[in-house]
Amino acid sequence: MSIPSASKPILWWCVVGTVILLFCLFIYRTGAAMYHNHQLRKEFSVATNASPYQQAVPMDQMDFAAYTSYFPDIFALPDYEWTNRIETPISLKYYAEIPSSGEAAALEIAKGTTIIAIPEWTTGSPFYEVGYGYTSYPSYEQGWRYVRPFMLAEDSDLASNQKYYYVDINSLEAVLDKVIKVNSPVRAEIRQQGWSLSKGKHFIARSVDHALYQHGAYLSPDLYDRVMDRWNAILLGAIGMMLAAILLSRGAWLPRHR
Repeated sequence: MSIPSASKPILWWCVVGTVILLFCLFIYRTGAAMYHNHQLRKEFSVATNASPYQQAVPMDQMDFAAYTSYFPDIFALPDYEWTNRIETPISLKYYAEIPSSGEAAALEIAKGTTIIAIPEWTTGSPFYEVGYGYTSYPSYEQGWRYVRPFMLAEDSDLASNQKYYYVDINSLEAVLDKVIKVNSPVRAEIRQQGWSLSKGKHFIARSVDHALYQHGAYLSPDLYDRVMDRWNAILLGAIGMMLAAILLSRGAWLPRHR
């Protein structure tokens, strides 16, 4: 069906207006990420005594006991009934080294496996144990965490769960997303902070990073906002396609002068 001549200029200006709005949104999101990252660097105060991170000690040689005093109560919640065990919503792949291209995982927990997501043995906070599960240490590369894997529900041998591996932070956030959904006390605490559930998940996955930052031990790359994240890429793609449509059909849409 052809577009009536009188409607073409209106349609053209609607498309142009949409492109302008999308571009403004892109600039805003990009600028906000850049400002956040600038403030992180500006406000980070390095501790007088250089931490193992500041000394660039390899992750597999790092003494995590140096940070014990940083974590008295990262996310302590009241003693409610917890859903500690869940079926992992994705396959969890753990690596001995950060993979560069297609290396096989050193350990994999298949999707649907029942894992102990919230530790059942800790005497501290009921919600986390530093260095286990989703409460991971940042590595030197953005997006890769260093942590002891989730234990399987049928495995109660804590002594065998002392080895650390690298894992993609997106995998840990996928587990966290499910943990938050099935534990109402966590959702309540997140909302009390004035956060969305998404922001709460983001913070919990980086709780160790925040503690390290506050003590001047390490400015984790995972605290930075991605300037070109998925949504910015989508916005840029939409802008590009709409601009191409405008350029290709401007002759048909623009009013013709006599």
